[in-house]
Amino acid sequence: MLYVKVVFGRNSMIKTLKYLPVVALSIVLTGGATKGLTAQTTRSQALLIAQNQSLDRSDINQVIDFYEWVFRAKFTPAQRSEFQSITLNRFNQDPAGTKKSIDELIANYTEVIAQPEAAQSRVRQGFTQEFVEQLRKLPNDAEAKLLLSVYESANSQTASTQPEGSAEGVGNVSTLTGKWVWARTGSGTYTQGGAYLGANGSRFTYQFQPNGTVEFTGIMNVMSGGCNQQIFQSRKGRVRLSGSTLTINWSPGTFTRDFSCDSANNYTKTVPAENETYQVRFKADVGQRQLCLTRKDETCYSPTN
Repeated sequence: MLYVKVVFGRNSMIKTLKYLPVVALSIVLTGGATKGLTAQTTRSQALLIAQNQSLDRSDINQVIDFYEWVFRAKFTPAQRSEFQSITLNRFNQDPAGTKKSIDELIANYTEVIAQPEAAQSRVRQGFTQEFVEQLRKLPNDAEAKLLLSVYESANSQTASTQPEGSAEGVGNVSTLTGKWVWARTGSGTYTQGGAYLGANGSRFTYQFQPNGTVEFTGIMNVMSGGCNQQIFQSRKGRVRLSGSTLTINWSPGTFTRDFSCDSANNYTKTVPAENETYQVRFKADVGQRQLCLTRKDETCYSPTN
């Protein structure tokens, strides 16, 4: 069981909402487009009736409305059909438990959409990050995989809808997931006979994981005369995202210097643990979504495999 505290309502009332295991790892808060929802079903509309429990199409549609509100996305007809099949299968396996979960979700759903829009937004923001992280922990669950596909489809389309050079809101930690790289290559160095020795260049990479961890690698290659100096840094950390403020709690890392003309003084040392804070945003550049991090200066990273 997962318990999450959510603040909403005019009096900032704290609700402790229970996320029951899948039929909706969610049984809780949030809204869709329709107010005044009810958890009652009619026998004439029932898709299934078992053990004195009935499940009808409107129940499933209201749960889909919930997820569409959470993800700011629409289910395709195929996704709706798949979700209905999954839910009916769960109902067949556990009629009472499944119906109870759905009724609780709809009740909380109704309560939240009765709140002012600002309160609804706070609920959505507080819920989505936790929920997506929980879904990612269930890679073999059919419902979790379907819901992640809805979420990720909406997320991946965001950059393509942004005007060139415009900024995009960040969202939650899961939106950072992936490998992001900044690289520059300088002029090459050659021997008097024309043999290539190497080039100046730098490459910095952040790889964010869905579980909130990050790995950084940085490499710089500096050519001076016939000498080649390479500097390499590697570190891992944990990420927190609050609005547009990104905090990384770095664990101790490694820093290596390798100088071809002074090998006796080459070394590898430990970089101490530290915290770093960045301002973060997404932007579209030449049709590509970029992750931009700012401390003193802004550096924008491109996605890479």
